[in-house]
Amino acid sequence: MKKIIFVFALICALFVFFGCASDEAPQEEPVEVVEPETTVPEEQPIPEASISENPEPIVENESADTVEPVQEEQAPEETNVVFTTEWVDLVVDDEENCGYFITTDELGSFYGIEGEFKKDAGSESSCFGFVFGYSTQEDGIVPDYFRFAINVKGEFSIHTWNAGTYKDLIDPEADTAYLYKSDALKTGYGEVNTLKIEVDSDNLFSFYINGTKVASGIEPFENSSCGVMVFFSIGTKQEENLAESPVKFSYRIIDSVTAE
Repeated sequence: MKKIIFVFALICALFVFFGCASDEAPQEEPVEVVEPETTVPEEQPIPEASISENPEPIVENESADTVEPVQEEQAPEETNVVFTTEWVDLVVDDEENCGYFITTDELGSFYGIEGEFKKDAGSESSCFGFVFGYSTQEDGIVPDYFRFAINVKGEFSIHTWNAGTYKDLIDPEADTAYLYKSDALKTGYGEVNTLKIEVDSDNLFSFYINGTKVASGIEPFENSSCGVMVFFSIGTKQEENLAESPVKFSYRIIDSVTAE
C-alpha cells in the first residue's frame, strides 16, 4: 500500500513539474523577433532623405550657371541709372553777377541728358541751358566746355569755348558763336522748353529742342569728360535791373543716362 501511495505521489510530482513547464513556455511567445517589422519602417526614411538631398546642390549649381549670363546681360541696365530732379528755382539780385553766367554744381556724368527750362524774369537776350563736355582740372577751373543755350526770344546756340576762343557748331565757318532762330522754341517768359543731348555709339553729340533735332555728329574734345552742369546768364548792368527785377530761372532734369 505504501508503494502504491509512493508511486502515486511520484506521478503527481511529475505531472506538476511538466505541467508547470508547459505553462511557462507560452510566456515566451510575445518575445518573438518582431524587431525586423519595427526597424524596417524606421530605416526607410533614411535612403529617402539621402536621395532627396542629393539633387538640391546639383540644381543650385545648374541654376547658378544658367543665371550668370542673364545677370551679365542685365548689368548695363542696372548701371544706367536715370537721374532726375524736381523743379529748381534760382534767383539772382546781386549786380556783381552782371555780365557772367552762373552754373550749378556738376549734376553727374552722363551719356545723355534731358531737361526742362524756363525763365520768369531778367534780360530776354540772356541765355540758359547746359554746359558739358569740359575737361576736368584739379583746381576746379573749367578751361574749355560745350554750351547748348536758348533764350526767351526763341534763339539758340551750340558752341564751344577753348583756349579763349568761341567756336560756332551750327555754322563751322562762323568766326564766333552766334544765336539762331528756331521755330521749335516757345518764346516768352514762363514758357517751358525742353533741351536734350544724346551721345551715340561713336561718341558723337546730337541736340534736340522740344523733340526736334537741331544738330548732330558733333565731336567732343579729346579730353572731354561726361560731366554736365546747368547754367544761366546774367546780362550787363544796362540790360538788367536786378534791384527791381531779379533774374528768375528754373530747371528740372526729366531724363538721363548716367555714365557711372
